[in-house]
Amino acid sequence: MRIQLDLFRSGDGRLEGTVRAPGGGGGPFTGVLDLLRVLEAIDLPALDDDPAATRDRGNDDG
Repeated sequence: MRIQLDLFRSGDGRLEGTVRAPGGGGGPFTGVLDLLRVLEAIDLPALDDDPAATRDRGNDDG
């Protein structure tokens, strides 16, 4: 799963931005704790639904 973060610092140093996830999940946040809440609310797909995860698991060239 890929998540896009648009981050910036406000005038008082607070971290602010927007989270975008596939399927329309995410939203705006103000502060690190709020960012964690937004990330927690994103509905993650099952592991088998993620082609990148399947590709990485099957590639053990060690």
